[in-house]
Amino acid sequence: MVIFGYGLGSLGTGAVYYFMSAYFVVFLTNCVGLNSTIATTISSVALMVEFIAGMIVGNLSDGCTSKLGRRRPFILAATIAMVPIMILILHTIDAPYIVTVAYYLVFAILFRVFFSSSEIPFNALGSEIATGYDERTRIRTISRIFSIAGNAIGYVMPLVILDMFKGNEKTGWQVMGIILAVTCFVSWGISFLTIRENVAEKRKKAKEKKNVLKQIFFNYRELFKLKTMKLLIMYKTAFSCAFSLINVGTLYFLQYNLGLDNRYSSYIYIFTISIFVISTPFIDKVAMAKGKAWQQMTTMAACGIAGIVVYIFASSSVIACAVYVGLFAVVQTGFWQLSGSLFYDIVEVDEYVNYKHRQGDIMSFVSVLGTLITAIMVQCFGIMFDMAGFNPQNSVQPEAVHVFLNAAFILIPCACLLGGALVLKIFPINKKTFASLQAVLKLRKEGKNYDEYMDDIKKIIG
Repeated sequence: MVIFGYGLGSLGTGAVYYFMSAYFVVFLTNCVGLNSTIATTISSVALMVEFIAGMIVGNLSDGCTSKLGRRRPFILAATIAMVPIMILILHTIDAPYIVTVAYYLVFAILFRVFFSSSEIPFNALGSEIATGYDERTRIRTISRIFSIAGNAIGYVMPLVILDMFKGNEKTGWQVMGIILAVTCFVSWGISFLTIRENVAEKRKKAKEKKNVLKQIFFNYRELFKLKTMKLLIMYKTAFSCAFSLINVGTLYFLQYNLGLDNRYSSYIYIFTISIFVISTPFIDKVAMAKGKAWQQMTTMAACGIAGIVVYIFASSSVIACAVYVGLFAVVQTGFWQLSGSLFYDIVEVDEYVNYKHRQGDIMSFVSVLGTLITAIMVQCFGIMFDMAGFNPQNSVQPEAVHVFLNAAFILIPCACLLGGALVLKIFPINKKTFASLQAVLKLRKEGKNYDEYMDDIKKIIG
């Protein structure tokens, strides 16, 4: 029941995350009427606020002494707050331009703050519920199954709703906001009620926080010194660059480069969700048999190579681009399924090297890194898009827009994926070395000799 409740929380997370990544800028440009530079600036500023909020939430959740536990109070606050936020952020207001910009900026910031208040404590809980190498893979797989259902809500449903309200686009977006609000409230609420923490033990271990920001940066600096953390940061950066560009550019690429309307674009998203569903159990099996890092390395490399071939020879072909989209769907569902588990394993590395348990700081480090990269890439996309001559009022865009979208949607993401694959090639944690690490930690606590495992430990810590 606990694992089910934990997994269910990913339903709401997957829905709002994918929606905001893929549609928020489109909503601001095509419905509200902002230019792409202003729209992406709103998104980027909000993401930068999330960058700061995420650091604070992760650290505070490690030291929280609430009777509800360390993580659950943050999840509860986000569950309540997300309902009005999602309804109001997709409400189209009739106001002067500067007021309109301020309105959506405020609600974009509120969304990012409360999203991180749910996501980071939720992810940190996963490393506490599951402690084994394969067990962590399995709990993230279950979580991913619910996340895919959320992806369908965030990816496919907006186009279906907009098609239903054709001619009344403002109402369509508002309906979508209500759907997302209800999804978050139900999934996060049930997850909050289902999960239980060992409150007495966690409150006993919690430490007094004197200077939160100072402690955050101290913890991040210590974590960054870990060899495995550095490698995973490079892997996360590579994926985040690719993912943010593809997500913000997909609808524009489909509409202007391939000439597909919302109905056909929804088919592409349905195809993506189908790949998520089909590939998830296979990803789980491969990760169990060959290792999490190996699975991610091979799919990132395959997608990167195939995408570059598409860019060079067939960027205007719907079928070729569908193949590319399908391959990236395998990469991203594998990333969301396994990356959390990869970062969970840093908990034991940190314990071995620094004698500390910092699940919240580790997961916030991961989250804020992705947030920072996304903010930068989204902002760059908006500026370059405007420089290329994009005008949302025109059904036909200049050639420079087509060239830019080809590079932003295919070429640059594929180069990033190949870089991520190279990093994972040298990542040292696998089932064998992780078992050695756990054995060493146990023997060290008991005051026993663990020299027989030191070869594996040296591979991990460098």
